[in-house]
Amino acid sequence: MEDYSILNDLVSMKSQPSRIMAMGVGGAGGNAIEHMWKMQIEGVNLAACNTDQDDLDKLHIAAENRVLLGSDGLGAGNNAEVGAEQATVSLDKVRDLLRARGTEMLFLTAGMGGGTGTGATPVIAELAHEMEILTVAIVTTPPSNDGPHRTAQATAGIEKLRKYVDAIIILSNDAINQLYGDLPVEQSFERANDVVAFAAKGIAEIITHKSNLVNVDFADVCTVMRGSGSAIMGVATETGEDRAEKVIDKILTSPLFGNVSISGSRNVLVNISVSSSDGLTLNEAHRVRDRVQHHAKSEDENGNVRLTNIIWGMSIKPNLAEDEMEVVVVATGFQNDNLARPIVIKNVPEPEVVPVVVASKVGNSVEQEEVSSLPKYRPAPAPITRPSRNFAEIEECKRTPAYIAHGITLTTAVKAHQVAGVEKEQPNKEPDMPALF
Repeated sequence: MEDYSILNDLVSMKSQPSRIMAMGVGGAGGNAIEHMWKMQIEGVNLAACNTDQDDLDKLHIAAENRVLLGSDGLGAGNNAEVGAEQATVSLDKVRDLLRARGTEMLFLTAGMGGGTGTGATPVIAELAHEMEILTVAIVTTPPSNDGPHRTAQATAGIEKLRKYVDAIIILSNDAINQLYGDLPVEQSFERANDVVAFAAKGIAEIITHKSNLVNVDFADVCTVMRGSGSAIMGVATETGEDRAEKVIDKILTSPLFGNVSISGSRNVLVNISVSSSDGLTLNEAHRVRDRVQHHAKSEDENGNVRLTNIIWGMSIKPNLAEDEMEVVVVATGFQNDNLARPIVIKNVPEPEVVPVVVASKVGNSVEQEEVSSLPKYRPAPAPITRPSRNFAEIEECKRTPAYIAHGITLTTAVKAHQVAGVEKEQPNKEPDMPALF
């Protein structure tokens, strides 16, 4: 087992007032916080609340930042109501922790569907709301094969949570599995922790990172996140000459985005990071911003284009490779608040196959031929709003001539005539045919 004792002492010494706190609620939330601790996230107080004392004791964060919800320490038994009750009786301890650390922005991380995370997170969010703390929830939904009870419990918990947080980012475990593929159970859990940790870390370090070329301050983040409701967050790295375009397309086509578009968002926060100050030109930064604007702008019913408010910054991260560019995108303020609800891909029945028969006349007889089989009805689509399309694919389509795209072959009408006993091809002198274009 790895020895974290020295780092644990350092973290305890660093448990000082900071305007940002990341708090894990329940087992999954605590695991995400432990992951952030191993990543050595800077300028953020790490805390955890749980009804299970054993789970709290396993964490390496400062002991004073661990809060036992309830009194027996035996867990919530997968019952969200029990989790909410135990959080309610322990709210004074949570309030004291938030005040002692001078918290002005709170990230709540939890796995929805179980007892503590589902029940206690809305209770803590309500407390933070009353304390006027900017609160962002980053939660995961259970895999679809966990069964209807956990899915229903997760949905109810998210609906309660949405009432009290300024912004909510919902990460689907199914989407995480799709992103990373089939992994052993332990690695799958680690990847989920990675995603939750990077979401909180990506937003927090925009404010706390010391090596900023173009600064994004706390007020900027408040502008984007305060009262925004739905939020979509992505982070990616890319290399190469066209990395500015590739990194944005990579973020917006990620399964974690839930196959939705950022078109129509009121505010987008963008932070670009490179390894050194000479690794990024202003023109390249503008290309990143322009790419985001291309995807985020929208049109009203009269055809008027509405541009999105983009707040952007640039920072130095020496741990990045020399040619790497890392970009964090946070989009908020969607008119359609359904983005804040978990995406559920429903299984649809196999469509009934009906043969398609084409009749053709050959001489005096009619022949029938079965050329294909088509579904009698189209399967119901998954309830995913505003599907996005890869920008590069659209640009390629725009550059392709129509006659190539439609497979049209251009030919010139000719006729043969005899010249000195040799058959030659000459352009047809008959009346001109109408031009194709």
